[in-house]
Amino acid sequence: MTWTPGQEYWQPHNRPAARRLQNMGWTPSNQIWVSTRGGEVLINKKPGIAEEQYSTAQLNSRGFGILDVGYLNDNVAYACGGSGSLFKSTDGGKSWKRDKATDNVAGNLYAIKFFKSNGFILGNDGILLRYIGGTQPNTA
Repeated sequence: MTWTPGQEYWQPHNRPAARRLQNMGWTPSNQIWVSTRGGEVLINKKPGIAEEQYSTAQLNSRGFGILDVGYLNDNVAYACGGSGSLFKSTDGGKSWKRDKATDNVAGNLYAIKFFKSNGFILGNDGILLRYIGGTQPNTA
């Protein structure tokens, strides 16, 4: 639902997928991204919220839910999820490849945050991964 000053009530929106939504956020290009419990990432084709034309990104999550998506810049993004799943996109989120750097991480990865060129991934049981550039996140 959205609301802007001057409106009398909240504006409802249909969800763009049949599966339950897990999380949502904004790309650096001001497009809405949505992740589902079934492991999908959908990105609105248009910036803002005026038009809702979502496309499903090419991401094979093996059935694990995608819990968060974080953008390093306009092109590079990471998606994380259940059972240590980590995926990387180099085309703004259109297609994703599994990042095997977290294959030995025994836990769910819940949140990804980037601050300029530094990034962090937070997981359960005290898991904290740090992105320091290059191709792989490092355990902190």
